[in-house]
Amino acid sequence: MSNLTRTLRLSVLEGSLGQIFLVWTTGSVLIGYMLHYNASPTQIALVSSIPVLSQMFSPVVAWWANGLSQRRILATALAFIGRSLWVLAALAPNLGIPDKVMPLFLLVVVGLSSLFQATFGTLWTDWMGSVVPEDRRGRYFGRRAGIVGVVGMLASLAAGWFLDHIAAPISFQIVLGLSVVFALVGASLLLFHFEPPKARRQLPFQEVLLQPWKSSNFRRFLVFAGYFHFGIFLSAALITAYFLQQLHMTYTQLAIFSIIASTTALISTNIWGRLADRFGNKPILAASVLIMGIGFPSTWILAGLYDNLNFIWLSAVIDAIAWGAGGPAIFNLALVSAPKNERLSFIAMYSLVTGLMGFLGGAVSGPVLEFLSRFSTGVWLPYYSLFVVSGFIRASSILFLLRVEETREWTNQSFFKTLRPWRRIGFPWR
Repeated sequence: MSNLTRTLRLSVLEGSLGQIFLVWTTGSVLIGYMLHYNASPTQIALVSSIPVLSQMFSPVVAWWANGLSQRRILATALAFIGRSLWVLAALAPNLGIPDKVMPLFLLVVVGLSSLFQATFGTLWTDWMGSVVPEDRRGRYFGRRAGIVGVVGMLASLAAGWFLDHIAAPISFQIVLGLSVVFALVGASLLLFHFEPPKARRQLPFQEVLLQPWKSSNFRRFLVFAGYFHFGIFLSAALITAYFLQQLHMTYTQLAIFSIIASTTALISTNIWGRLADRFGNKPILAASVLIMGIGFPSTWILAGLYDNLNFIWLSAVIDAIAWGAGGPAIFNLALVSAPKNERLSFIAMYSLVTGLMGFLGGAVSGPVLEFLSRFSTGVWLPYYSLFVVSGFIRASSILFLLRVEETREWTNQSFFKTLRPWRRIGFPWR
């Protein structure tokens, strides 16, 4: 078995174990843990958006890593530390921390863990970008995302059932403790990944910060990515709280949402990945942006207005289709928009911009929700107004995306022409 084949397989396994950790330390588990200790909407929004703020430290890691001949040991160490910190969250009720202080304590744990996780993510992106050949990158990451999504689905279902049947806070403690075990096993697999030779280039730190902005095309990409992530986190930071508090969904129902999304993603991510390999990432990302901007707010609002969770199940399908396209596409567009020899500093700046803007979107979502409550009457909840604003920002980000150039990009006319029913034989997944 070649080094490349072994690494690609190990990466799927590592990603699957990491996904269990991610599912069990974010989303409904973390928000439910916070709500158990009466966290405020602002605290809920902050704990959802602090992880992306940690991405602002990525340029420091990029500068440091440029002077290293290997990334494997550093990346593994960062993953181990970031994931191990969640032991503190699991043991928190046994540390004598007052209930009033518990939300703040969890915010600190999330922030510290995210700092190491985000810097690990920057190294991993550059590392895997040099491992996976460009002509199969879309297919591989699409397939990987689909498999990892199914694992996340099963993990979500298990956690949801467990949290619904076991009393809090011990239920949350057990789930968080087990997530650390899976995460550390996954992190150990990184030591067996192949790493291509890398030239050491210790650039001045200011160059790491300034180089990405000197590229006009990458600068346009950063503007799009920052604006887009602000719109995402403006509503994403509070959507789980909306599901739990306003729609009164159980943890099992939240898990069903993940099952529907993951099952759909298993199909959609592979299809979108192959389309991206053929047509380019930009058209795929453009379609995703529009779906997110229109589909998400509509289904969330209709579910509340009609008290009908069928709209939430529909939003799970939309979630899988949109992110099955958007996730790998924006990842790959960042890679192809950055010069190969300077990719690490460019990806680090991408992490900084999206982290800062994502955090700002989440940080202001609580105050914005309170402000919008002044204009919400009757059945129209403040959440609905927030979803409309968020959807508009997401959809309008396509105007910035259209200004980004991509090699091998097809025009929209060529793209849709190829998708005509009588041309189905030409589909790339055939």
